[in-house]
Amino acid sequence: MATDPGRRGGGPFNCGSEGTTPMGNPQHFSLELPQRCLRLIDAMWPHVQQVTMPGEEDLGPLTSTFLLAMASPVINLPIERIERQIDKHGEGYASDLHLSARLATEVDQVLRKSRFNQAPFFKPKAWSFLKLEPEQAFNLAEGMPELVAVKLGEEAAFARAAIMQTSEWLSCLRNALAHGGIAFLNERGFHGHGEPVKMYAFASGMFEHRSDKKPKLIGMRVLRIQEVDFREFLTSWVEWLRYSGLARAIAA
Repeated sequence: MATDPGRRGGGPFNCGSEGTTPMGNPQHFSLELPQRCLRLIDAMWPHVQQVTMPGEEDLGPLTSTFLLAMASPVINLPIERIERQIDKHGEGYASDLHLSARLATEVDQVLRKSRFNQAPFFKPKAWSFLKLEPEQAFNLAEGMPELVAVKLGEEAAFARAAIMQTSEWLSCLRNALAHGGIAFLNERGFHGHGEPVKMYAFASGMFEHRSDKKPKLIGMRVLRIQEVDFREFLTSWVEWLRYSGLARAIAA
């Protein structure tokens, strides 16, 4: 009979049997799980830096794969369970708004009513932003056009990211993570197949929704950031969640 590798000491991810301790159930899911994910990133990073795909060692370690896999719950859980619940009437089926009125206010003020450069997790010169017209839209599966890559590296693109509404930045990042709108770029910011990944581009389509027809693509939004800056951003994001509303409510 085969042994489940996740039980009885059969693997590194034991699930609470024979001397192991199961993961505690988070009291504040949308806040505590991102912290746990960040802890995993920090603890596992030195090991991930040594892991490559067999036969593809020249592409470097699987840090991008690991970081983006962990980023989805870090970003999307607080958005879905806090920010997206603000406009709903009554308590939703997956809402953490009741945890703290101050937390809800902080999320509303930072994510909805401020510019990106006013957000606690903003870092100058880290993000660049470009909005494309319908005729400029492209298919990520075919790589990023060189013209788009060049424009994302211009000073104007960094300035544009700084003054964009945080809500627009958040929408673009969330949609890209949720729907796979991610392009892997080399150290020059270009799509380079077979080259180590040094930057990410997060792309989100803009659609006109019509009741009688399929949604029409009316443009694209693209954010770009270096991998090293994205990891730093995740730390700042989690620290903001940890210390903003909930921490203040506990201390009051």
